[in-house]
Amino acid sequence: MVETLLEVRQLSKTFRYRTGWFHRQTVEAVKPLSFTLRERQTLAILGENGSGKTTLIRTINALESLDGGEIILYGEDYLKGGAIVDKRQMRAGVRRIGMVFQSFNLFPHRTVLDNVMLAPRYHQLLDQPVAREQALALLDRVGLLAHARKYPWQLSGGQQQRVAIARALALKPDIMLFDE
Repeated sequence: MVETLLEVRQLSKTFRYRTGWFHRQTVEAVKPLSFTLRERQTLAILGENGSGKTTLIRTINALESLDGGEIILYGEDYLKGGAIVDKRQMRAGVRRIGMVFQSFNLFPHRTVLDNVMLAPRYHQLLDQPVAREQALALLDRVGLLAHARKYPWQLSGGQQQRVAIARALALKPDIMLFDE
């Protein structure tokens, strides 16, 4: 039986901007949207610039709040619009979801190796030697082992993207989100 990893039910997100002293503008970034993601399934969200793709995946990864709807992760409440969800359960869910940002968000003052080691160390999942060994293996897997001691600014855009992928994989996520 194929397990349901992620279920999005009527997720919506609206931004409110102040455009003047008395004027406010409301932008519906994500209109109510529902989908289910199962094991070994790939889902692509396509749309024009400004259609809400980035906002959607930022919401799934708890980087943006929901205004409406809910997200179920492995059959358990993960995020709900307008409701308080157990913070511990939400953080555990976030660790199961890896994300590669459109702009990669690598730390420029840290080496490629340090960037990949950072998340497992921050979440205290691995001690330093094991995190280093895993990071080196991931860099080898994405073809960048020879660049481990370089800084992100010394790499091409494609190489930086592969570092970002290795960094996301370092937490051994069950779900990967890629922004473009």
